[in-house]
Amino acid sequence: MISREQQIFEWIKQNPMISQNELAELAGITRSGVAAHISNLVKKGFLQGKGYIVAPENYVAVVGGITMDVFGIPNDEVIEKKSNTGVIYSDVGGLGRNIAVNLTKLDIPNYFVSIYGHDSAGEEFKTDALKNNLDITYAKQISNKPTSRYLYINQTSAKRIFGVDDSRIHDEITPEFLQERIDVLKNANMIVVDPNLPESTISWIYNHFEQPLLADSINKVQRLRNGIGALDTLVLNADESKIIAGIKIIDRETAKKCADKLLMMGISNIFIYDAEIGFLYQTKSESFYFPVALKKVLNTNGVGAAAIAAIIYAHRLNMNASQTANVARAAAEKTMTTYLNVFEGMNSKLLKKDKYVD
Repeated sequence: MISREQQIFEWIKQNPMISQNELAELAGITRSGVAAHISNLVKKGFLQGKGYIVAPENYVAVVGGITMDVFGIPNDEVIEKKSNTGVIYSDVGGLGRNIAVNLTKLDIPNYFVSIYGHDSAGEEFKTDALKNNLDITYAKQISNKPTSRYLYINQTSAKRIFGVDDSRIHDEITPEFLQERIDVLKNANMIVVDPNLPESTISWIYNHFEQPLLADSINKVQRLRNGIGALDTLVLNADESKIIAGIKIIDRETAKKCADKLLMMGISNIFIYDAEIGFLYQTKSESFYFPVALKKVLNTNGVGAAAIAAIIYAHRLNMNASQTANVARAAAEKTMTTYLNVFEGMNSKLLKKDKYVD
């Protein structure tokens, strides 16, 4: 294949339903030029016909957000109202996107259902999706709102000081938007719900699907409350515990009390994490706790996404509760060692190591 055909082929693999006009816009050529390249790809046997790709069996549907993260890490403890020396990072993120990328790294087929903007951040997301083999067939690019952005500052301890979240585009992920994608959701083995979604959309998902539903907490975790018993699994940052369960987690004991209360609310599996307190995985009959073994935690953004992907991985391999707790802890802890939203070395071999699985 010549380079232009290779580029178009990769875009079609990423989104089999992409139009020739969209391909022309991406490639900077005419629609007739795209048609010629597609014809050549068919003749060469690389394509059997655009859109005719069989969906993988036992895939996961991730319904959630895409966000461009910009964050600062000071060199020392923050001095208020002063300029603090440090390092500023940027990374493609978003809770839903981070979960979908982790799943892909663990060789778990998934479709990422989301919305992003016709802007530089949206283009960067598409490039990132291609790089990470992320299937965005059922995502949509729109012009009337910008791609979500998140700006935050952490202490050197990785504790969040504050953040500014411009995620209004996620309001476009409505029940009507999902209804247009109802078949891919109904046929999914599991569905992951992002609290960035409007509360009405979360309630609609609770009421329309019987397969296991999983969610990761962020500062919008209160949106999960109404009907939360529909969740099979909740991954919870200790900072959000009071919002969702009315219990402030300050140590192992309060983490256990929080998990107990969430189980009473109807959730079957709870994973709680904190950079200082540690990790707790609890089911209705078993509980497992692990302290953080790292000398230094770099960041906690993306930790919950890694944990929920690992829990899905464990579920697909029919792991017991102890094994599930271990792989969730392993994925979460590894993600604490990077400033990026997804640990680059995440893979199934990492979670199969003897020290993580009994």
